[in-house]
Amino acid sequence: MVASALAFAVVTLGAGQADAQTNRWRSEPTRISGYFTLQACCEGHFIDRDEGTLDFGGDADMDPGFGFGLRAERRVADFLALGGLFEMLAWKLDGDDDREFFVDVDVFAKVPFEVPLTNSMALEVYALLPFGFTGAFQNEGDESESAFGLNLGLLGGAMLILDSFGFFVELGFRHHSVFGEADLGVATRDYRFGLTQFAFNFGASVVF
Repeated sequence: MVASALAFAVVTLGAGQADAQTNRWRSEPTRISGYFTLQACCEGHFIDRDEGTLDFGGDADMDPGFGFGLRAERRVADFLALGGLFEMLAWKLDGDDDREFFVDVDVFAKVPFEVPLTNSMALEVYALLPFGFTGAFQNEGDESESAFGLNLGLLGGAMLILDSFGFFVELGFRHHSVFGEADLGVATRDYRFGLTQFAFNFGASVVF
C-alpha cells in the first residue's frame, strides 16, 4: 500500500510539473518573438484604376521573397492571445533586376493550445490571424516609389516550449494589396497591386 501511495505521488508530481511548465506561459503571458519568413508561389496582379487608351495592368510571375519579423503578444484568455507585429519582406517580379519591399505593421489574434510532453517540455499548436497596414517601397536609380495598402494572413504553427523559451515553425498564406501611381513616361497611371503567397516562418520566442 505504501508503494502504491509513493507511485501515485510520483505520477501526480510529474503531471503537476508538466502542467506548471505550460501554465507558466499563461501566468507570464507576455511574449516577444523574432522570426524569418520565406514566401513564394503564385502571380502578382496589376489592376489599372484609370480609364484611358494606355494599356497598363495584367499578371506577373513572382520570384520567392524573404524577410524577417518581430512580434509582441499577450495572453488574454486560455485560448486567446492578442498582439502586434512588424514584418519586412523583400520581393521581386520575375525578370526584374531590383527587389521591392513590403513593410507591414499589423495587429493579430492567436488561438493557442498546449500539450505537455515531459516535465520540462511542452508543445503549443496554434492558429494566427494577422491584419494591418502595408507600405511598398522601390528604389530605381535616383528615384524612389511607394505605395500603401492593407495585408492579411492565416497561419498555422507549432512551438516547442523549453522553460522560458520557445522555438516555432509556421505555414500558411499572406496577402498584400497596395495602391500607387506608376510613371509610364508619357503619363502616370493609378494602379492596385495584389499579391498572395504561401508563407513559411521559423523563429524563437521568450516570455516575460
